Amino acid sequence: MSDLLRLAWGDFLTLFMVIVRVGMVFAVVPFFSAEVIPRRVTAVLALFLSMVLMPVVPRVPVGIDELDALTLLVMVIQQLLVGIALGLAVNVIFAGVQIAGELMGFQMGFSIANVVDPMTGVTAPITSNLLYVTAFLLFFALGGHHQLIKGLFESFAIVPASGVLAREGFFTSTLAYASEMFVLGVKAASPVVGVLLLVNVAFAVLARAVPQMNVFLMAFPITIAVGLVFLAVVVMMLPGLMEASLQKAQAFMNAVLALY
Repeated sequence: MSDLLRLAWGDFLTLFMVIVRVGMVFAVVPFFSAEVIPRRVTAVLALFLSMVLMPVVPRVPVGIDELDALTLLVMVIQQLLVGIALGLAVNVIFAGVQIAGELMGFQMGFSIANVVDPMTGVTAPITSNLLYVTAFLLFFALGGHHQLIKGLFESFAIVPASGVLAREGFFTSTLAYASEMFVLGVKAASPVVGVLLLVNVAFAVLARAVPQMNVFLMAFPITIAVGLVFLAVVVMMLPGLMEASLQKAQAFMNAVLALY
């Protein structure tokens, strides 16, 4: 029995590390971490993908006699950090789209009618949910899920499960990339926010020029109408924005794994 355990130990430990890394990715990426997806379904999918990747993943070079509690803890932390970085590469894109939707909804006056986002479980304007669902469909249409699986496979070749602690550059690069969600949000929302800012300035000038006019009653429907028109422009721009964001995500995956 002891000889059988020693023979299968390398495969068992390798599979365990693959499950930890893949499970962490599934816990961070938007779709599989959604509130509407049962945790059992996510766990089964993570286990299935781990078993598919396991034959092509380098074996963990730690024997059964060399493993202790501290080494195992460091190896698990390594898998969790790599999984968080890979999941963050995708999550930043959807977080940026949600920020853009919230900015546009606030400018259009939709923030007073928030709805519960079924994916994240938080309240957000209608515009935020619309852009999130659109970005989610574009993510699959542009092959983002294939890109994520490819990055997950390549991560085991770049950062094998060896129990090495991360370097400082890994954390600084991850934090720097996380700030991209605000850049993406401002870029996506800029057409609507910029035009509505000009509309509000125009109504302010009109209110000063014609004090008898009830500018508030006029501004509300016009602001919504103009906002919806330019929201359609943002939706048409979203495929190109998503494609550029996926390229940045791929570059981040390669760069941050090399810094580990």
